[in-house]
Amino acid sequence: MDRRPSDAYSSRAFLAIARFDPSDEETMLRLLTRLIGLLLLAGGFIALIVDGTRSIAAGRVMVTSVNAGMSELFPGLYQSLQSSVENLSAFLWDPVLTTLMLAPVSVAFGGVGALLILVSHRRQAPLYYARR
Repeated sequence: MDRRPSDAYSSRAFLAIARFDPSDEETMLRLLTRLIGLLLLAGGFIALIVDGTRSIAAGRVMVTSVNAGMSELFPGLYQSLQSSVENLSAFLWDPVLTTLMLAPVSVAFGGVGALLILVSHRRQAPLYYARR
């Protein structure tokens, strides 16, 4: 009986699914982290498409910053965030968060999403080879 490479791959995939234990909290946390990372990565890509479309229509480069996007979509939340952070520390709001919020939405979402996906990967055990 000759085994094709596709059979070996499908049996490995089946074994990986069969080993999944939903009661394992670490596995569930990794799954949730990866899902949030993928959603943020998709949101960053959508923001990049929107900014690109807007730039083509305007004839110049137009980029939406996190500050502008947040104040447009959630004005109440933006104002409450600003007041609560300023009450905590004025230094934290003015030079730190205002500088971070100047980043484009696509870069911010894509960067955080990629970081979450990288964090959610399980580390592989090192391979040791026996010498003859």
